[in-house]
Amino acid sequence: MTLEVTGRVARVTFTRPESLNSLTLRALDDLEAAIDAAEADPEVRVLVVGGTGRAFSVGLDLALLDEAFADAAVWERIATRLAALTLRLERLPMPVIAAVNGLARAGGFELLLACDLVLIADSARIADAHAEFGVVPAGGSTARLPRIVGRQRAREIFLTGRWISAAEAVELGIALKAVPAAELGAAVDELAAELSGKSRACMAAMKRQLAAAEGLPVAEAVGPEIEEFVAYVTPPDSDGQEGFRAYRENRPPSWA
Repeated sequence: MTLEVTGRVARVTFTRPESLNSLTLRALDDLEAAIDAAEADPEVRVLVVGGTGRAFSVGLDLALLDEAFADAAVWERIATRLAALTLRLERLPMPVIAAVNGLARAGGFELLLACDLVLIADSARIADAHAEFGVVPAGGSTARLPRIVGRQRAREIFLTGRWISAAEAVELGIALKAVPAAELGAAVDELAAELSGKSRACMAAMKRQLAAAEGLPVAEAVGPEIEEFVAYVTPPDSDGQEGFRAYRENRPPSWA
């Protein structure tokens, strides 16, 4: 796995194409370290997660699965770790873009569901796939997918384990946009560049608002939204104050 920071965009890339970027303990460690580094760097505004070769990631590595199926304690540690990483991605105080270049299934599917925005190559395919092997998910996808595609469609995707095309992923709302494979990098760069000019504090506050409102009736969701708004916009040195001053003074904002 590699981590590259260019301008205000951090890019973490799975680099085991020979194994279709299957997830080892080292890969999970590296992903956590990349998330830590992006969060700790105040200049970073966007995190992009992608893969090399034919896959984004096809889930846990076979050697790791062998170890886990031989020892239930290993399974519990791995499942807890994967779930924690998807929560870290979801809660990261910046947008996370999944650049899905190829196959994404099982743990790889769970990782992309935790990202804020998903761009997918038109030749890519994604699947939960656990049912094909008589296994069940453990990275939070049973909580996330129904909120994206609805109750019945989520059940169909989980219970059949079928592959989903890039076009269908967009139709279902799992992905934002499908582009020709050769144009995926440029499309991700364009979106990342647009986001990288925004206030990191503002985007973090919006993510917290969206998370707090998830699943709540509108009347109940309004309260947390207002609380977050007041906490964000009222400090005199906040990006909210700076954004308004810049607008009134007809100048570009200078984010903290």
